[in-house]
Amino acid sequence: MKNLNDIKEGLALFGKHFQLDASYLDLQSKESFRYDEAYILIMRVVEELLVKDFNRLINCLYILDVSEVKLKAALAESNENPASIIAEMIIERELQKVETRKKYKP
Repeated sequence: MKNLNDIKEGLALFGKHFQLDASYLDLQSKESFRYDEAYILIMRVVEELLVKDFNRLINCLYILDVSEVKLKAALAESNENPASIIAEMIIERELQKVETRKKYKP
């Protein structure tokens, strides 16, 4: 199970990378977030961008450094909602960044 504070940090990074209004994620209202809560928040943003601004979604995934090869493979192999797959990959990548920052934090 992921550390709840790491998930909150990952959400903060997500909000920054996707240039979301701070009130959307409302990170100050809760001390921590569960994985499923983060997943729902991220999936809503991804679903909206898939419909309204696909190019922005692609640019954000590039900035996040989500593996294009892994993403294409996951989308091709699954019958799940694409937004669900993308949200999972975003969370995975953001949590990797949080771990890396903790590891190399002075």
